[in-house]
Amino acid sequence: MSVSTREYSGWLQAELRSDQAGETGAVWIYRGVLATRPRPALRQFCLQHLATEQLHLIEMNGLLPAQSRSVLLPIWRIAGFLTGFLPACVGERTVYLTVAAVETFVQAHYQQQIEDPKLQPYPEVKEKLKTFMQDEIEHKEEAVMLAGRPPGKIAAQWCALVGAGSEFAVKLARRF
Repeated sequence: MSVSTREYSGWLQAELRSDQAGETGAVWIYRGVLATRPRPALRQFCLQHLATEQLHLIEMNGLLPAQSRSVLLPIWRIAGFLTGFLPACVGERTVYLTVAAVETFVQAHYQQQIEDPKLQPYPEVKEKLKTFMQDEIEHKEEAVMLAGRPPGKIAAQWCALVGAGSEFAVKLARRF
């Protein structure tokens, strides 16, 4: 059951806007990878994770009505698509490293929200965020396992860029 944003504090609306934007971007990451027609194992990985991210997005949309969502959603779709498409053009391992980098950021982001005392009046939102975070941790762990080894110098720089881009996107989505 969705809750009206009139019942949410300004802080929570901004946080949920960043989460909804992030889930939008996540959906498009997997669509970007799939656009490259990956081999069956990577395709299956993407389809499974895409299904989870689509469920997160549906639930997030239930929490945050359209008028409260980020006006930058078209940008988040493009950024997500490129964050999936570009590494897929390099190789499967780069996709897994990218997913691990994104999910590392998302885990920290959700954890910060969950621990914030301002979330205490919203136990139903807190429980959803905990569930989403657990899914993201599982995605990260699977991607790390499939990557097989830590990133080399160039891949590490790419992953750092992905993390910094995610942080910047959250800051923008909270405001717009």
